[in-house]
Amino acid sequence: MKKAVTFVLLLFSMAPFAQNINRRIVDEKAKGEILIGVCNKEVLLQAPFSDWFKREYESYIPDGKAIVQLKSFAGKWKVVIVFGTWCSDSQLQVPRFLKTIDNAGYLPESLKMICLDSEKKCDDVDVTGMKIDKVPTFIIYSGNKEIGRITETPATSMEMDLLNILQKQ
Repeated sequence: MKKAVTFVLLLFSMAPFAQNINRRIVDEKAKGEILIGVCNKEVLLQAPFSDWFKREYESYIPDGKAIVQLKSFAGKWKVVIVFGTWCSDSQLQVPRFLKTIDNAGYLPESLKMICLDSEKKCDDVDVTGMKIDKVPTFIIYSGNKEIGRITETPATSMEMDLLNILQKQ
């Protein structure tokens, strides 16, 4: 547990100093260009990622009542999103999650996004301590403690699953 807390602290404290942000590689298994390592939302607005990102972000309509409730939690939690730009579930759920938190007044500096290759590995960031089995994985933290996660696909909807996690803390 102590290692996990130290890892999370290190992960968030190093965010402003990341040098290899938005790194692109060609992944043979994915048969195309992917992101690897730490990335930000802005790179998802660029080709070739923008095709799926913009389509899903613009078409997703979060539940208004849940968004109002989520606003009361703004600034009180952090999230690490681990995903693959090659993964169809990531292409669907990451834009939905980002639209949800954008509408809920989430603080961008509390967001960390890590992209994995098709083998679910990344040479820039060691994610082994995060226990990532499936992507995308949205890990929610209160302070330095993990309070919940959404793995691959939400049970209800992105905003309701997130709200359920935050209300249980």
